[in-house]
Amino acid sequence: MVSHPSERKGQMTLFNRQFFTNRGMPTLSLQGSVCVPLFLFIFVLSQLIATPLYAQDLKNRTEEMYPFGTVIISAESLPNKVYESQKDKILIEVIFVEKGTTNVFINSVGTGYVTETPGVVITVRHLLDRSLIDAENIKNNKIKSNPNFDYAYVFRGTIITNTAWIRFPLFLTAIGEKGTLKDIMALKADPRIMENARAVGDIFNPNPYSILMRTSKFADAKIGEKVYISGFAPGTAEYLNENDEPIPVYLDLINYTFPAEVTALLPEMPGNKTGVKTIYRLAYRLNDGAEPGFSGGKVINKEGEIIGMTMAVSHEKTFIYILSSKDTKDFLKNNKLK
Repeated sequence: MVSHPSERKGQMTLFNRQFFTNRGMPTLSLQGSVCVPLFLFIFVLSQLIATPLYAQDLKNRTEEMYPFGTVIISAESLPNKVYESQKDKILIEVIFVEKGTTNVFINSVGTGYVTETPGVVITVRHLLDRSLIDAENIKNNKIKSNPNFDYAYVFRGTIITNTAWIRFPLFLTAIGEKGTLKDIMALKADPRIMENARAVGDIFNPNPYSILMRTSKFADAKIGEKVYISGFAPGTAEYLNENDEPIPVYLDLINYTFPAEVTALLPEMPGNKTGVKTIYRLAYRLNDGAEPGFSGGKVINKEGEIIGMTMAVSHEKTFIYILSSKDTKDFLKNNKLK
């Protein structure tokens, strides 16, 4: 569940480039003149009552998000602790460039969040794994005509506020072992960024980097428990250029939180060693569901605690699979990141 355009789709249009570089997808009938005073009374009363009711309907359902303004981020009003917790997610990118140039040919997008340790961000391993496979395939084709072709990749985090997209470098610190389902990697912000994160802001000038100081609290989940899946997902479209080549355009960045139910706790299947303790299977309502890009996003209980992170979806997109917080905690401990 990771979004990563291929090399052909990596050509940057003007809108694409600007989008990713700006900081800065009943009436009541009353009859007769004798009803006019009553109508006026009811109308005034309705204005006093209707506005609070409408505002209540949007409570904990909207955010101010650059460059879109006010956006709906949930189909229902979120519990207060869930609403606050879902704000603390970070857009994660793995950016592949041709060495010696600034030409981006793969840009993988997922979601991440800060762990129990300030500045340590967790996301999924497959954000990198699948892009490396694509990059190698592109390289094998390119070197036929350009024997010197090679690539490099970097990690980047983006904090999205109501006025800007704040981008900063991240560095790979630990990654789950190949040959296991430890679909997890830890990224770390550098000391300069963390120094910015510790600066005190105020209500008028909040410090956007402070998200890197907002650590998570992990918890377990039970069968039948209602939880919330949160993440970012880029919305894209494409058109054909004058050479009939598909050119992608980023139209949107979805920021959404879906309710779901824990339907199973999946241990290791006999004869199929996964290397993880627990994977949760979640079911959600019809027409709900995580989008490509939600991979690595936090899954939250009603107390705002992390019960796991999104890693996969069933073939029919009816169920979502979550790497448990137990496995995340073990991964951090084994890599001395907590």
